[in-house]
Amino acid sequence: VDPPMDKMKACIEFCQKNMPQFKILQVNGREYHGGNEYSSRELGYILAKGNEYLSYLSEQGLEPALVNQHMQFAISISTSFFVEIAKLRAFRLLWGNVLKAHGVDHNEMPPVEVHLASETQVKDIHTNMIRATTQSMSAVIGGADRLYVRPANMVKKENPTPFTSRIARNVQHLLKMESYLDRVMDPAAGSYYIEALTNKLAQEAWTKFQEIEANKEFSP
Repeated sequence: VDPPMDKMKACIEFCQKNMPQFKILQVNGREYHGGNEYSSRELGYILAKGNEYLSYLSEQGLEPALVNQHMQFAISISTSFFVEIAKLRAFRLLWGNVLKAHGVDHNEMPPVEVHLASETQVKDIHTNMIRATTQSMSAVIGGADRLYVRPANMVKKENPTPFTSRIARNVQHLLKMESYLDRVMDPAAGSYYIEALTNKLAQEAWTKFQEIEANKEFSP
């Protein structure tokens, strides 16, 4: 659901004055997620939606840098380990290009919030726990700023148990406190395969983004 754009200018101005770190505008990429084979398409639509917000609010008199400051992105992670790492890395490269086009410092990246894709969650909670570990690892290596791991039994529409809640928390604790992934800026840097995959996804996604813009698929 799109935010009420006619009220968004006033909301951003209020937040800038009273809650300057509050992210009021979210680009929810989960609705564009279609599985591993559609990653470049997914990125293209996420970029187009974010660019729509920047362009529209700039026309309303807000500086693009200010709009970007109050944005965040939500992206789904599937089970293809290397593809998902490359997808998040490619997104950062491409959003930097969008920012440069709007005259904004390309290093001013909004936070990227990552969720486990819904199609990866099955009735077997033990499978979900194992998948959550590898999916979370790909999200962190890819550069996620926030990671949300649901308790493994919630797909069955059950309330979380103390055990499933603890495992969901511990996935993140293990990646930070035992794997030390928070101590390296870009753990995937220098990997030929991941760098090549990142560039491939970025090129394909940029082409898709240009097609969406040319067809004016989004309008506020």
